[in-house]
Amino acid sequence: MSETSTASRGSGYAWVIVISAMFWSGIIFGLFGNTVGLFYVPVATNPGQEGVEWTQTEVSLFMSIFPIVAGVLSPIIGKVYQSVKKTQYLLAGTALAYALTYLWSATFTELWQWNLYGVITGIYGGMLMYIPIPMLINNWFTKQKGIALGLAASFVNFMPAIFSPVITAQIAASDWRTVRIWMAIIIGVIVTPLTLIMVRKTPEDKGTEPWGGLATPEAKEFKSGVSNRTALKSVAFWLAIIMVACIVSTATMYQRMAAMATAAGFEGAMIGFAPTALMLGAVFGKYLLGFIRDITKSAVITGVVCACLGLLACVLFLAFGTSSIPMFYTSVVIYGLGFAGLTVVPPIVVENAFGGKSFAQIFANVSVCTCVASSGASLVYAQIIDQTGGYEGCFYFAIALYAIFLVCVPLIIKLGQALPREAADEPADPEPASI
Repeated sequence: MSETSTASRGSGYAWVIVISAMFWSGIIFGLFGNTVGLFYVPVATNPGQEGVEWTQTEVSLFMSIFPIVAGVLSPIIGKVYQSVKKTQYLLAGTALAYALTYLWSATFTELWQWNLYGVITGIYGGMLMYIPIPMLINNWFTKQKGIALGLAASFVNFMPAIFSPVITAQIAASDWRTVRIWMAIIIGVIVTPLTLIMVRKTPEDKGTEPWGGLATPEAKEFKSGVSNRTALKSVAFWLAIIMVACIVSTATMYQRMAAMATAAGFEGAMIGFAPTALMLGAVFGKYLLGFIRDITKSAVITGVVCACLGLLACVLFLAFGTSSIPMFYTSVVIYGLGFAGLTVVPPIVVENAFGGKSFAQIFANVSVCTCVASSGASLVYAQIIDQTGGYEGCFYFAIALYAIFLVCVPLIIKLGQALPREAADEPADPEPASI
């Protein structure tokens, strides 16, 4: 390949950044955060106090604390990522701290310890969940951002889908404390050094260019953008809040899939496979949505496809979902395709609407609503089930959410692109505002 074509293509190190996300996000958050439900029953029935058992509500309360802490801290974390140059130390330190806290949890015998764990891991979750992957992908890619984002985010779903049966078997074979000890040691030892070695915040830190090069219209557009202060005063920003609240609320249905399989009369492995099937659908959905973004160059089309997949899944559930196992799992997998939009569509839309100048801070502010929306939607779904005795109302609610999401996406982009932009070399807000 000629020197000219290589220069125009940019650095292949951008794909190392993608691979790194599989470790610090996919393994750390995917296995520590997204397998938490596997431990509820073992911890509740064997909390470490003789003759004592806890309720599911008591033992899972820390997972209500977790998203609140993560969401509230999002604006602060956005400022940190915006200002810190050595992102690898921040991510590696968070990964190591999460592993040590996970190791510490193997000694818990009191509920207050689990609730404190929810606060501490909420801080780690805020550092790992929503901000760093979009920020790094936007820094390192001017082309193929969609597929890079989908690939980087997919391991958060892929790792628990693959390893949940292994973790469940190990808990049954030994006990939950031993499993948490070995998970913490193995994951911490693997992830921390690899993150330090692989992650760099910008191509400039490696003395190279982003994938796709710098001489493209996309690169020039991303270097400019709407300031955080201007974004916060705009209708587009508040529509982005609504957009994220809707997609997070539809994703909360994930928690109900196993219960729906039980209500449908399925048994054994067919029940346990329901969350895994949704996760696998989400993994493929991230690639699909990323591919659509790259092929069409359109955040609007990507968002519309995401919404349509979610709506299709809801209609299938209502019409045929409980009629047979094949139709149930077809609906689950398609719902997973829409579910995938949670980590792919919002950053694509925010970048397209506001540009890249203050992307990390704006996206962090948008992400604040995730904690409230997730907790609120879970309560709404529970009330619908309790009041109606079935799950059909949940899907009507999800249809309404996807419809609002579908309307918001093009409006956000249209209104956001009309806002005044600042060039890359203009100073950012001296004290970036936050909501």
